[in-house]
Amino acid sequence: MKKAPVIVVLACLAFAAVVSAAPSLYVEETTYDFGKVLEGFVVTHTYVLENVGDEVLEIERVAVSCGCTTTALATDRLAPGESVDLEVILDTSGFGGHSVSKSVYVYSNDPAYADSYSSDRPRFVLRIVGAVLQAQPYHTTISDMNYLFTLLVDLRDPAAFETGHLIGAVNVPAAELLEWTDRLPSDALIVLLDQDGQTSPQAAADLRSAGYTTVFYALGGMNEWLYWYESLLLENADVEPIEHDDRSRLVCPDRGVDPQCLDITEIRYLTYVLIDVRDEEAYAASHLFGAINIPYDQISRRIGDLPKDVLTIVYDQATEQSDAIAQFLIHAGFSQARSLLGGLDEWVRQFGDRFVLIAE
Repeated sequence: MKKAPVIVVLACLAFAAVVSAAPSLYVEETTYDFGKVLEGFVVTHTYVLENVGDEVLEIERVAVSCGCTTTALATDRLAPGESVDLEVILDTSGFGGHSVSKSVYVYSNDPAYADSYSSDRPRFVLRIVGAVLQAQPYHTTISDMNYLFTLLVDLRDPAAFETGHLIGAVNVPAAELLEWTDRLPSDALIVLLDQDGQTSPQAAADLRSAGYTTVFYALGGMNEWLYWYESLLLENADVEPIEHDDRSRLVCPDRGVDPQCLDITEIRYLTYVLIDVRDEEAYAASHLFGAINIPYDQISRRIGDLPKDVLTIVYDQATEQSDAIAQFLIHAGFSQARSLLGGLDEWVRQFGDRFVLIAE
């Protein structure tokens, strides 16, 4: 009879052990304070999700509040003692002059953080907080530049290209165009330009067949541009003046008839000047698509070669010099001069080699 209480106690202990066996999600620092950053920079932080329980932790999903994104988890199942990295990315564009507090919600089978709207138990919440400083009026963010990017491709032969081409155009002869598909993002806005508009429509159709959804051709080619704009926005211009008559500009048909056509007025609207102010060696190694190279110490001598009435964006490696150049240009009458915030370093950090031409 005296053994019965012992048996009861042991049974209770065994039952308690079974009940207590569960996964348990743990993060050492649940709040990351990034301090102060200038608007336009991207903040990243890696949280380490750890299972400190004694059953397998299953991560069902991760949700974020507006403005944040996360990278995919390497695994969504963690055995006891295992961990996985969760990278959170916050784009500060649009938050200038404000304090930021964003949440990351982790849903799992941890019973302490049940995913149930009827439960009073919270979701596992991570926080990212800090202050975003107001960017200057002459700044252009990396995300804005990505949206603005136009890949202007001149299909003429190199000799014709050297006689004069639109600033920012990259020379890819028509016969070599499809060899560039590994360097041209398929979702990029691409405009093809030839001499007289005869070659570019078929080239645009070829790219579209290769998966490029936003590729266009310039109606009338360089001849149409020269007729109406002469040497405007031309680099290395060595062209004869054109005698004007009373003809009208070429106009594309309805988009439903030819969705890949752009007329010269539309091309003019898309043009901008992108200037890489690093030294020639750095530029030759890699630069943004369509950027012309005017090293920092040559800007004052080359200022007469640049059009004043067009958006002009300058960048360097990390904004040390481009801010000063943008302000110099503004004072010289370039009202639309801008500095690319964070320079090429920030571009690569956010977008990798997208729109970057790298020496082969």
